[in-house]
Amino acid sequence: MGFNEKLAAAKEKGRPSRTVTVSLDAEVSGRLAELEARVQEEAKKPDDGRLAKSSPLAKLLKDVEAVKAEFSGTLVDLKFTRMLGADWLDLTGTNPPRPDVLTDTFLGYNYQAVTRAGAIQSGVLVEDGVERELTDSEWDDLFALLAGSDHEQIVNAVYALNEGESSRAVELGKALRVGTPDSGTKSN
Repeated sequence: MGFNEKLAAAKEKGRPSRTVTVSLDAEVSGRLAELEARVQEEAKKPDDGRLAKSSPLAKLLKDVEAVKAEFSGTLVDLKFTRMLGADWLDLTGTNPPRPDVLTDTFLGYNYQAVTRAGAIQSGVLVEDGVERELTDSEWDDLFALLAGSDHEQIVNAVYALNEGESSRAVELGKALRVGTPDSGTKSN
């Protein structure tokens, strides 16, 4: 497949996005985060052969749904879309790393400032399937209300979309291309 075909296929797919559900009630957010962490741990365990309806994982998933239903009025969905590369680079270039923060030192920029600004630039609120942009004031109010785990979900989604996932995809593609007979010229 040539460049033009690859470009057309990528344009047809559009920019990747990720939806994050957060709670405007810190208690609910904490309970959901705890349950979701337990779900992830339980999902890693091997199947013990019990019926799916009675498994610990099935019970945890029911508990998650119950908490979401009980407090559905406090939950909001935020959709983040991968930014243009130049916009992401502008953010990373104008937010220097904090000297005493290991993540910043490793990445070369202020991780919190960049991902927060990226969230504001690339995020929309999704209500009843309809997307709408939030005002700067609404973003400020939202960030002031979020519990740490909800804020972390946003930060992780924005980082993954704009840097983490694309870097992994390029490295995987390069590794796979090395093993093909048509690999010809490769970029580093």
